[in-house]
Amino acid sequence: MLLEKIQLEPNEEILQTVRKHWFILFSELFGVLVMLLAPLFVMVVAAFIPNLPETLNIFSEYLVLSSYFIIVWIIFCLLSAFTIWTHYYLDLWVVTNRRLLVIDQIHFFNRKVSSFRLERLQDIKVLISGVIPTFLNFGTIRAQTASAADSAFTSTGLPDPRGLQAIIQKATDERLRDLNQPASLLTD
Repeated sequence: MLLEKIQLEPNEEILQTVRKHWFILFSELFGVLVMLLAPLFVMVVAAFIPNLPETLNIFSEYLVLSSYFIIVWIIFCLLSAFTIWTHYYLDLWVVTNRRLLVIDQIHFFNRKVSSFRLERLQDIKVLISGVIPTFLNFGTIRAQTASAADSAFTSTGLPDPRGLQAIIQKATDERLRDLNQPASLLTD
């Protein structure tokens, strides 16, 4: 759905599309799952504490009110999970043979789409820091352009950042080679 809305130039091809690493999604959703199960955990722990059955009677006395709060808690946890999934699914790096497009879903109704031409690329930095990112091969990529305003595109948690850097660098080299060829060679 999102890729169909990207207007490609004539003879422009998509080389790679990249979303964040699955571990980023898993770790964020795991936190929501823990929060979702927190009320159940508290009630189970309270049931095993001696001399606390009197306190559990409070839950039975206010069953409607406690049920209401638990349902509101579940709704907020589900909303958090849907927000995390939307952010994961709609954040995207698209590498073409002419441009790099960075789509960043900030909120539900707030999206930032940035692009720059590969011939303007000055620097690509890859940062993989930590044990888990090293073993699972994900990290941060920062692409910097020649423009003065907002010249750095940074995304964290991208899978295989060195491979993505190589694809971008190869596409940049081919684009510069195509632009530097004399016009007479292109017409032959």
